[in-house]
Amino acid sequence: MKILFQKWLFVFVLAAFLITFLSSWWIHSNLAENSAVELLQNNLDDAARRVRSTGKNLKTIISMSNASALAKTRALAMMIKENPAILDDNNKLDDIRKKLDVDEIHVSDANGILIASLAYAPATGGVKSYRGYDMKSSLQSAEFMPACTDPGFSLVQHPQPNGILKILFQYAGTARLDAPGIVQIGYRPERIEEAGRLANVKNIEKDVRIGMNGHLSIEKNPGYRADYRKIFRTSNGISLSAVYGSYLLTAHLPKEEMYMSRDSVIKILIIGNLILFGVIFLLISRLLQKVVINGIYTVNDSLKEITGGNLEKEINVTTTTEFQSLSSGINSTVAALKKAIENESRRIDAELEMGKMIQTSVLPVDFHDTPDYRLHAGMFTAREVGGDFYDFFTIDENHTALLIADVSGKGITAALYMMNAKSLLKELILSYPPAEAFAAANQELCRNNKAHMFLTAFLAVFDRRTGILQCVNAGHNPPLLKHADNTAEYLKIKHSLVLSASAKAKYTAVPAQLQPGDKLLLYTDGVTEAMNPQNELFGEKRLMETFVSSRGSLPEILDFIRSKTADFAGEAPQNDDITMLIMEYISPSR
Repeated sequence: MKILFQKWLFVFVLAAFLITFLSSWWIHSNLAENSAVELLQNNLDDAARRVRSTGKNLKTIISMSNASALAKTRALAMMIKENPAILDDNNKLDDIRKKLDVDEIHVSDANGILIASLAYAPATGGVKSYRGYDMKSSLQSAEFMPACTDPGFSLVQHPQPNGILKILFQYAGTARLDAPGIVQIGYRPERIEEAGRLANVKNIEKDVRIGMNGHLSIEKNPGYRADYRKIFRTSNGISLSAVYGSYLLTAHLPKEEMYMSRDSVIKILIIGNLILFGVIFLLISRLLQKVVINGIYTVNDSLKEITGGNLEKEINVTTTTEFQSLSSGINSTVAALKKAIENESRRIDAELEMGKMIQTSVLPVDFHDTPDYRLHAGMFTAREVGGDFYDFFTIDENHTALLIADVSGKGITAALYMMNAKSLLKELILSYPPAEAFAAANQELCRNNKAHMFLTAFLAVFDRRTGILQCVNAGHNPPLLKHADNTAEYLKIKHSLVLSASAKAKYTAVPAQLQPGDKLLLYTDGVTEAMNPQNELFGEKRLMETFVSSRGSLPEILDFIRSKTADFAGEAPQNDDITMLIMEYISPSR
């Protein structure tokens, strides 16, 4: 009964609140809209008066400008009549052009052919001439041809492209007074447009203020009737459009300003009703807290522990039948998830171990020293086994190949891809020069690359007689060379595209000279990209310093570098294998 009573009480109070709220909202909204429309209409009427005044001013400016242009043209005609010799003196013509404050002066003969012409060239700051131009050759200039036969002819054109350069100009012309022909002056469009800008009705938009943030828009009439008037209500506010002469004026008032008074009243109503609902809410919330909320918090806290990794946590909320069913369902789901994780973990561990076995089984482990050089190599796999590999083998009696590579990807797929790439590269290196071997291997790997993998690789073919390396770098880390005087440098061999990325990739062999006592270190990015708990990389600089400070035999040097990277990484997990191959050049073979 208590629950039913509270339910209906809530419904009645809420209904009364909604009716009061909606009625007040509707009444005050209509009042606000009517006031807004009246405000917009007053502003449109005021703007219309200013538009009409602006139009009259613009016509006056244009009329005065045209009259001034004709006066200057007639003055020029009079000057020519009094002194026809100025037509042959460009300096005097230019002085007259500057005094008349025009950009161009043109004078034609009775046939409309320009016999004197002077035009200011803004690009060079000088003047140029169109002497010999036929005024009949374009529609723009042909309008002045009647001046050749009509002594009383005068014309001021509207701005339009001129007949020669097709640039917007305004021209004025009259008939010559000394002989049949045309006298013409021209103005640049900047002067014409300046008057238009000053008299532009768009300037009125900035001056008219509607409320605090309202605005006015003035556009050319798109074809509405003279009595056109329409109100637009949008989500942003209210707008009123009306036609005044040749313009369509639209005034807009933002929604927040239009409904400012209404919103103030509504806020008072909301506050009063919120107090009422607050009391009811407190009474009801105590019941909800005791029966429902506490149980939900308990379930959520337990779920946080479970999602945090504690799969041993059990949920036991029994306040209602529904909570009992929920607790049982979650506990069953967690048990099933725990079992699935254990099975998946065993499968992943088995796959990683298999990948490690595949990877290590194909790597050479016998390092035979010769009178010419010594070799040693090692690979230290990460938990997620990648596809690193190294190889060294004799090509012929004078050449030995040193190869190191890093396959993208992890696990068995990367290990199998590594086996295929290693066999393919060795076969091709034994048959082709270094660059051609990489190119052929890239073609083959691209052809069969269903797993969409790639590998970086570095090959050095060592000539035991001369100590020269022929090196090819397919996107791999640069090798590190330590000289007999205990200095070191990176061999910056030109990078080519990684293998199996594009069948069009090209590769180039670059020579490098070794001296007796030099040690060459090839390595994968697992060395330089070893990361410590502070997310810092071991890096090339630290690797060079470690290599320089290393001492002892080649195995001891590799162990020293490996120990330094391990000390640097500390407890931070490493996600990439560390693979290194080192060679010490002793002496040229005999």
